[in-house]
Amino acid sequence: MRISKLCFMLLVAMLASCGMSTKNSENGVLRTADGAPARTVAIDTMELRDPFVYFDKRENTYYMTGTGGNVWTSKNLRLWEGPYNVLQLDTTMWMGANPVIWAPEIHEFNKKFYYMATFTRPDVIIDKVAGRDIPRRSCQLFVADNIKGPYKPIQAERPLLRADQPSLDATFCSDELGAGYIIYSHEWIQNWDGTVQIIRLTDDFAKQMGEPYVMFTASQNPWSSGVDSLGNKSFCPVMDGPFLFDTDGLELGILFSTYIDGEYAVGVAYTEKNHGLNGPWHIEPEPLLRDNNGHPMMFNTFDGTLVMAVHKDTVINNRRTSVPRFIEMDDQFDKLKIKRYYKF
Repeated sequence: MRISKLCFMLLVAMLASCGMSTKNSENGVLRTADGAPARTVAIDTMELRDPFVYFDKRENTYYMTGTGGNVWTSKNLRLWEGPYNVLQLDTTMWMGANPVIWAPEIHEFNKKFYYMATFTRPDVIIDKVAGRDIPRRSCQLFVADNIKGPYKPIQAERPLLRADQPSLDATFCSDELGAGYIIYSHEWIQNWDGTVQIIRLTDDFAKQMGEPYVMFTASQNPWSSGVDSLGNKSFCPVMDGPFLFDTDGLELGILFSTYIDGEYAVGVAYTEKNHGLNGPWHIEPEPLLRDNNGHPMMFNTFDGTLVMAVHKDTVINNRRTSVPRFIEMDDQFDKLKIKRYYKF
């Protein structure tokens, strides 16, 4: 499995989807957000939601980011140093001076590094559905010459996606011709049937081109359910955290998150590689992982081992805590399988 090039072949086929300080890294030198010395934290005691890991072969170093937007570094996946601030926000941007930052990712393409995240501006309401105020929430791309940043906005005046829809958890991919795409979710709180969809970006990655293509929806998932106040199961409209991958066989896959019986869980959908991203996509009849694990992504370690990163939610003293977990995976014979859980 080749995570770094997973979109190249696929998208050609488709052509026949917390606030942060402004102090950041400078000239490829990592700096903490508050100027304090970096600290070292063991992975099993770290609190981090939506972990995303990028392995830099040149430095033999792992970079991990997550909700909140900061970056941590490691040589062994067990001990992490940080947190570093790599993002350079423009306080005049549509998300305001103190946005909530979810699910950032870091991707390399054409000798540039791209940082993408979901930004929420709670003081701007774009819609009201079923009595719920829906805040301005969308995804944005930033770019840097070095993985350490600073990452600057490609354009600051408007969100990358539609301003009248809440979107989240975008992942970036490009084809070998240089066309950029993002896969993301139109959030269920507005449409009540969360989606996984894809859209092409303009050549400068500043705007979307055309309309998004819906790959699949929450209502197509055969196993996801919610539980009401009486304990009755019902359709669960949540669909988020998409991540695209290709297997060693003939299948393409997308990991995603939703709920089953009140637990966060990981699902997977497949289509044949020769169909490309337009599918049809078929969601597996059972979750890949449950027990309050969610928001999956995968990366290859220094020795090529395929690893899935998720966060596991637990409740301690009536407070939800999210801890990163690493799981070795097997993608032979077209289907993902869990091999073992990392225990440090």
